[in-house]
Amino acid sequence: MGNRKKKRVDDLSDAQVRKIRKDYASGRKSQRELGEKYGLRTHQIGRLTRGAARADAGGPISSNLHKKLTKREVATLRRRYKRGEASQATLAREYGVSAASVSRMVRGFTYDEVGGPRVPKGGMPHGRKLTPKQILDVAKSSSNMSELARKYGVSRQAIQALRKRWAPRLAS
Repeated sequence: MGNRKKKRVDDLSDAQVRKIRKDYASGRKSQRELGEKYGLRTHQIGRLTRGAARADAGGPISSNLHKKLTKREVATLRRRYKRGEASQATLAREYGVSAASVSRMVRGFTYDEVGGPRVPKGGMPHGRKLTPKQILDVAKSSSNMSELARKYGVSRQAIQALRKRWAPRLAS
């Protein structure tokens, strides 16, 4: 956060806390986005949304911690990711779990007994905001990094990292 004065959760009004909880519970904003908007760190937003901080302020308390998905939800999640319909981050928000949990699910590290297509361990590109199809398009594209970054809503550095990782593998 550099030289900026760090905010504390106690600096927020009750109305701001309720707005944060409402935006997070609805899936409109991620904890990172809310942290940037209100000048807080992600873990502070997490404490607010779980009710560990400022429980008396009101608003919906998120109880997604350790959420269990049904076998059907996991199979659907895997199919959607494999077809490139949604990124891991999008699926995480939709199902109320972490992106790391989605990553483990699509690779078969968790919910091993559940059906649905799995991403081969180490065989499929991963990206926070991009689908596997978009990642492969970036790796194969001859467009410049700035154009691709604007097109997919990611940074130039993300495009560069994807190309560095996947272009040599696709060339062979």
